[in-house]
Amino acid sequence: MLIVKATTDIAERDIRKGDEYRLYIVDAHHHMGKEKSHRNTPAGSYDFYASLWFEMQKIAKQKSDSDSLLFEPVRVEGHDLASRCFESRKSWARLNHGWLVDRTVVFPYTDDYAIPENPNEPTFKISNDKIAGWTTRAPHSSRLIGFARVDPMDEQKTKGLAVKELDRSIQKLGLRGLKLHPLAQLFVDSIEDKMTKDVVKRAGELGIPVIFDTRNISTVMKIKNLVESIRNDPDCGTAMKGLRVILAHCGMSPGDPRLYEVLKDPAIFAETSTMHDLDVPALFESASERLSRQGFSWSEKILFGTDFSFLSVQAADVILYLLSHDFPGTLADAQRILGGNALSLVQRPFSTSAGVQIPPVEYVCRDIGGKNQIALEDSILKLLSNDYWDLSSLDVMLPPAGTWPEPVKLSDGGFNGVYLDSYVMCLRSQSSDKEMHLWVRRTAGDSLSCSLLSTKGLARIDTVENASQSLNPVLLRNLSDHSVTLKSSDDLSKKVLSQLT
Repeated sequence: MLIVKATTDIAERDIRKGDEYRLYIVDAHHHMGKEKSHRNTPAGSYDFYASLWFEMQKIAKQKSDSDSLLFEPVRVEGHDLASRCFESRKSWARLNHGWLVDRTVVFPYTDDYAIPENPNEPTFKISNDKIAGWTTRAPHSSRLIGFARVDPMDEQKTKGLAVKELDRSIQKLGLRGLKLHPLAQLFVDSIEDKMTKDVVKRAGELGIPVIFDTRNISTVMKIKNLVESIRNDPDCGTAMKGLRVILAHCGMSPGDPRLYEVLKDPAIFAETSTMHDLDVPALFESASERLSRQGFSWSEKILFGTDFSFLSVQAADVILYLLSHDFPGTLADAQRILGGNALSLVQRPFSTSAGVQIPPVEYVCRDIGGKNQIALEDSILKLLSNDYWDLSSLDVMLPPAGTWPEPVKLSDGGFNGVYLDSYVMCLRSQSSDKEMHLWVRRTAGDSLSCSLLSTKGLARIDTVENASQSLNPVLLRNLSDHSVTLKSSDDLSKKVLSQLT
């Protein structure tokens, strides 16, 4: 997380010079694997973020001298639980750095593993396996979110091959989104064709976001037409409900009015990688002007991304612009762009088809000061380090859709819209197919609840929105029937561990 400090009083926002705030950052565009001279692993990503922070500090010093920053970046700190996960094993501890960015959406390059040796197998099969290997196991699963890649052109080899690989990647491997690259896979002229539509339709049915590489406004318009064709197809009703499309690189067209007309579509969003220098103010000024009266906040439509390792320190331009006097939004808008939007689009907690149904149970206790929550977390981390369970994901809770609070200064708690102490942890047994969600949440009055849930069936948690109206009503009824209020908060860890060991 990035800690920033106000450089001046902002009376209308009740901000005083010197007030510090915490910003949770998600990189929504990041490659892993190997493609010619480009190679990247989780360790390389964390090193990159450490380098990006170093570069930001240098640029910020220059901007501070010219008085252009409204908020000055002062330090970075890791999410406490994720950082402790890395510290729980000696071999992981050396990777506990680079915390400028808290979560990273990663997907394959068009890499050396993309083309299968067996022509009957789908493109990217091995690549997707490698992404899942990195992103669904501790400790990296606390920081990385894996997206699959498929090639719609596989339809020309075997009917339905790309869709089958997408199903496998999401349902079996647990990947949580899809990257499509029309230029690299040579289907720019086929974006609106049935083979691409079938893949994107299936992504909508699975409820996962799709990020398209876009290099020009022509590609953006084709994607818009594709979305419209799905919307107008009576056979795509379910798909349309779950469809969320991200335009990587903003079509490299931040000055084109057509980009913002496309972004008025409720299913389409933009991502900032490749934006640098004058592109950055052009993007945010145009978005705030052209999207402000659309029934949603304009800042909901833009996601921060780096496109590492193809690009590197250009991302500093975006972050520092969001902290500048020139940025046409509030700190809440900046937090949405830097992380909230990406988390909201992924939204659904990790799960695969491998889990078995278990009866839900909820334990509730008072936890003044949070010491019992820390004890519970330490007990879970010990299970991970001893190889009883693996951690497939750690998903923080978020505000209700369409809302985002203004960040609170650190001296008053530092809440920035991301519930750092309320989360869904997906645990997978090392010795069986058992998979479960551990749902921890703090509520008013120092109340702490911990629920152990199946990842499949009707009584499951299917959103990280921290709002009762957004939660599965079957789940809420089941928890009400299986809730245990503990007489002593010291019993919480014992009760939870009894379900896990």
